[in-house]
Amino acid sequence: MSDITLNRLNMIRAAIGVAQSSTHQPVWDGQPPADFETGLAALDTGHAAAVALAQRATSAITGTASAKEVAETLVEDRAHQLARALALHYKKTGDLVNHAKVDLSKTALQRLRDQTLVTRASEIRDLAQSAVGETGATGRGVTAPRITALTAALATFAPLVNAARSGIANRSALLRELETDVADLMEQIRDLDDLVLQFDGEAGENFQTAWTAARKIVDAGHGPGESPEEPPPA
Repeated sequence: MSDITLNRLNMIRAAIGVAQSSTHQPVWDGQPPADFETGLAALDTGHAAAVALAQRATSAITGTASAKEVAETLVEDRAHQLARALALHYKKTGDLVNHAKVDLSKTALQRLRDQTLVTRASEIRDLAQSAVGETGATGRGVTAPRITALTAALATFAPLVNAARSGIANRSALLRELETDVADLMEQIRDLDDLVLQFDGEAGENFQTAWTAARKIVDAGHGPGESPEEPPPA
């Protein structure tokens, strides 16, 4: 979610809070112009729906990301262990072509991401399946249990890669929908701006002042309690 969208949602919530406060609610509750009360209720409902949509967009990838990170580490560990066993085996047997395919450091595997890691780890697994029956392979660490372990890790990781890709696409769609909804809310609150001006008397003027203050969009692009950086002195 962009900072602009977040700032607007926060501002709308602040304005609704001012209007619904015990101090200012008597100004408009059951009082003309009646469209303000109707519009405020619609704004409140729309804002709640937009916040729920924002939460869905946030959760679209966070849950999968945590599980994916754990599974990715397991694939890297098991692929590296089997790759080094294969590298030693191919070195001893003089198979320089296959040796080059598996002569990988742990860092090299960790640089691979998502489908690229799945593909490379699968290649290592397939080479191990072909080499496991060769003379000396088992003694060098190319064993059936290690092949099974890497296969199991891949079976967990590969679906999470696809789920993350789907989650990102879903999140993008939700964020586009959210931007449209927030734009509609901004139009609604501008209409309320005109209606707020219709309340007379001291209480009405106080409400107008508080509403105007709440309508100022505060930059929420930094962490809680932080202040935007001041420009350096001339």
